[in-house]
Amino acid sequence: MPITDPEKLRIALEHRFNYKICRKCGARNPPRAEKCRRCKSKNLRPKKYKAK
Repeated sequence: MPITDPEKLRIALEHRFNYKICRKCGARNPPRAEKCRRCKSKNLRPKKYKAK
């Protein structure tokens, strides 16, 4: 069921794409993380967002 309310859509997209991925082990981390929670690597990238 698609979301039609723009405010709810913004909140949903923020939850879906606002985190970081570790380049070493692939773990999901909080958006403000400095180090990976699993392997302690500092090599993090933001989650890619592919617009439809």
